[in-house]
Amino acid sequence: MESTVSVRTGLKTGRFDPTLMVWVTAAVVLAILIVAPMFYLVYESVAVRQGLGLFETKASFGLGNYVKAYTDPLYRGPILWTVIIAVSVGFFSMLVGSLMAWAVARTDVPYPGLIRTASLVSFVTPPFLGATAWVLLAGPREGWLNIWYRWLTGAGEEDYLFNIFSMPGVIFAMVLYVIPLVFIVVLSGLNNISSDLEDASNIAGAGTLQTMFGITLPLVMPALFAGLILAVLEAMILFGTPAMLAIPARQHVMTTQIRAFMQSEDYLVGLASAFALPMLLAAIVLLWLRRRALGRRSYATIGGKGGQRRPQKLGPYRWVLFAGCVAPLVCALGLPYFALGVNSLMRTQGGGIGWENLTLGNYRFIYENDAVAQSIWNTIVLAIMAATAGTVMAALISYIYQRRLVRGYQVMGFLTTVPLAIPGIVLAVGLFAAYTKQPFVLYGTLWILFLAYLTRYLPVAFQTTNASLMSIHPELEESARILGANRLRVFGEITVPLFKAGLIAAWVLIFMPSIRELSASVLLWTTRTKVISVVIVDFYEEGLLQNVSALGVLLIAITLVFVVGAYRVVGRDFMRT
Repeated sequence: MESTVSVRTGLKTGRFDPTLMVWVTAAVVLAILIVAPMFYLVYESVAVRQGLGLFETKASFGLGNYVKAYTDPLYRGPILWTVIIAVSVGFFSMLVGSLMAWAVARTDVPYPGLIRTASLVSFVTPPFLGATAWVLLAGPREGWLNIWYRWLTGAGEEDYLFNIFSMPGVIFAMVLYVIPLVFIVVLSGLNNISSDLEDASNIAGAGTLQTMFGITLPLVMPALFAGLILAVLEAMILFGTPAMLAIPARQHVMTTQIRAFMQSEDYLVGLASAFALPMLLAAIVLLWLRRRALGRRSYATIGGKGGQRRPQKLGPYRWVLFAGCVAPLVCALGLPYFALGVNSLMRTQGGGIGWENLTLGNYRFIYENDAVAQSIWNTIVLAIMAATAGTVMAALISYIYQRRLVRGYQVMGFLTTVPLAIPGIVLAVGLFAAYTKQPFVLYGTLWILFLAYLTRYLPVAFQTTNASLMSIHPELEESARILGANRLRVFGEITVPLFKAGLIAAWVLIFMPSIRELSASVLLWTTRTKVISVVIVDFYEEGLLQNVSALGVLLIAITLVFVVGAYRVVGRDFMRT
């Protein structure tokens, strides 16, 4: 209490600190970073333009874009399919993910660490690469599973067992990479609950399933609801999987329809904005509901946070449960990684898996192709820039927020977390609208992609640095201030060394998703600013699946290296982050 009072008093009565300009500058940059794209997103959605062209400025204002976007029969299908897919993915992900979390946290299922680690790896695997792998596995004609099915059953050439190019196929491919999100949220909730009531239920004669449905699930209901909300949100904003699987099935969802608007020869940014804003509002509502659900803390304190958690004994059924937990992980990791790895070494798609059809030519193509090399360079440079700038900004804002250095520090904390509610493709539309106009024409440069990555992943860095800074008492800083050091020097020489582990973790947690970001990149790239994820989509649309597989293997390898690094820095809390 005394140190808090001294901080506030020092701020009000001390001499003017010239480093105050650093804090004010950070606040201004943050405001511009978030407000500018959102302002222009709203502006374009109500700007009805009569002419065409990228730099058209004359426009009338009204709801014409909204009327056309939501009354034209051509655009109703994407809205309907988005709702159907999001709800379906949310339901199945919650069902499977919560069962896996219960198995790991509450039973004696074998190898819980393996399930936990594999779930984390599948969570950071790019969903669009998973979709590509399932095209190789479950394409109706050339999919390996269907080829083996025809070989085993003698079925005709037109017969197939699986068709990934269908809405059930899209939902299946999405569920595989959304399940870990539910698993992480529900596992965290279960770990906060003592097993005392479950033990009492067992003593009273209830079986394992009765205890699970009657005791455990009601206690963890807020986490289940939060997991469901996040799963629905993730399915709603995904671009890569629908682009690769739904469009060949002649169906659009809202994210792919927004891309179609932006790729049109006409200037349809207004229609894209009108399509994007309701997605943004839906995301805000879903995240608010999630926060409300997790805000109910009573469920997490029964028996005390440090209470014993004794596993339910399942006997021989533990192996059945283990198989049920491993099955979705095999579909998300084992089969896709195998398919991508093998296909990356094949000369031709239909040549079969044999020595005569194996080659390293696909990797040689990546090495020798100038456009691919440029995309790899762009990706690494952007990821480093975004991670470095994001970590610095997050550290400064966390310091301002924790030490209350400027008026309105609460607003800064709020603005920093706002991008959590902005889908990547919605942010891209806002950035395009904001930075294709004078005086800041950034479209066509790496800077607009840098702003997209920085804005999108800044909340993750802020949460990490803020949590680390909370554990540092301000007494050492106040001692240095008494000796005459200004705030910036105290921050650099005392505070930063004390939470450098959090800074390293924040850097990794921005760098890692930046190297595989797709939903914003796919709208903002130009010929000179392609990144790996965009090249993968281009190769896929051209039918170059061997090259897609080789690039995918490279991208997965880079991702896993940084996952291991993040896990070593942050530990198990990496999953929670």
